[in-house]
Amino acid sequence: MNELQLLSHHNPGQVSIDNFQELKAALTGLLTRYQGMIYTESMLPEAKADKKELSRLYRDIDERRKEIKRAYLAPYQEFEAQVKELLAMVDTPLSEVKAFIAEMENREKNAKRLEIEAYFRMKSGPLGALAEQILQSPAFFDPKWLNKTTSAKTWKDAVGQKIAQAVRDLQTIQAVAGPHTQAVTARYLDTLSTDGLDDYRNQLVAVSVPEAPAVPVSTDCRQGSVTLRLTGSGETLAQALEVLSMLGVECEVLEDDRPQPMLERTEPNFDSFVCFDLETSGTFGAANGDAPAEITEIGAVRVVRGEITETFSQLVNPGRKIVPRIARITHITDAIVAGQPGPEEAIRLFADFVGDSILVGHNIRQSDLHYIDNAAKRAGVRLENPFFDTYRFARTLKDAQGWKNVKLEYLSEVFGIPQPEAHRAWCDAQANALLYARLKELAESGT
Repeated sequence: MNELQLLSHHNPGQVSIDNFQELKAALTGLLTRYQGMIYTESMLPEAKADKKELSRLYRDIDERRKEIKRAYLAPYQEFEAQVKELLAMVDTPLSEVKAFIAEMENREKNAKRLEIEAYFRMKSGPLGALAEQILQSPAFFDPKWLNKTTSAKTWKDAVGQKIAQAVRDLQTIQAVAGPHTQAVTARYLDTLSTDGLDDYRNQLVAVSVPEAPAVPVSTDCRQGSVTLRLTGSGETLAQALEVLSMLGVECEVLEDDRPQPMLERTEPNFDSFVCFDLETSGTFGAANGDAPAEITEIGAVRVVRGEITETFSQLVNPGRKIVPRIARITHITDAIVAGQPGPEEAIRLFADFVGDSILVGHNIRQSDLHYIDNAAKRAGVRLENPFFDTYRFARTLKDAQGWKNVKLEYLSEVFGIPQPEAHRAWCDAQANALLYARLKELAESGT
């Protein structure tokens, strides 16, 4: 089958009007009499005669065009009919094969869906009698779980997170919805989200007409306040505030010591900072059953008023194998990091070095900050420093400067910045600090 080929030949030749210039000259002379012609009412017969003559002339020329077009299209139309006949012959078995593959893929997806549902039922004990309703909720199942590239670990983690979140949400509803628990729960099962449930509960309370109690619960309508200090994870504290809100308790946050997101600086208008870079182990991907990448090196330099005053360099044991391709690029091997501290201890040392400085790095928003944040959370370290990404800023100058790209190696070459050991964190951090200075100069000069 692989040897089959459609062989054809064609001779397009050349189409031209042999007496084009002669015709053009004749038409120019013939049509001269119509230039500037102004017809009056009395000249209607002459106008009709002119119309007839010009129409005949136009029709003769256009008919010749159509004749030539038909002559040239006829071979192609015959060729196209033959090709369509061949395509139709292939299309029948192709459609059958496609239908078979689609059926098999649907079977695989159905089997995977049943596997996911079985796993959910196995883990859904904390949900009690509501487990099946959670499973059938339109908001529960994520179609991406059925993709071939989605590993079992990925969808199992997602299912576990959904179960844990539903347990917390249902506990909140039980605690605050009172006589309207059943209705609020039913509303929650549609979206598996507590957004809007407070307003919904208030609407139920507003339309309810309670019977007058035989004995008043309380006659004390005086308002008071209690000052509390709540300590917990960001998620736990958010849930506590949500519960208080649903109970109708007015809350005023006097002090918020929860971890805050790192804010991005978008202009190079500062002279003191810590410039850093990471190297990581690499990964073959979750779809291939491999663990996430981890940090293998942290390098940083402290810049004070434009001058490098201090350096930080720390190899890190990632707790997993380093991908060979990455080891060849960075020259960091499993043996080199074997006796080094893990990511959590390394991030504590890095946090001590950074202090409250602005963090500067190249493409850190999409890469390095992710690893820094994950390691910091595991270590119980809070890194809330503002950051500036030289990669993102360089992109705003790329076209005006005529740069081919904004990679660190390329820009270092453009500005003559030495990189004795590219792809080592300490070297890239130092080069990036010098690059920041060049970008700052360009920004200030407006060029």
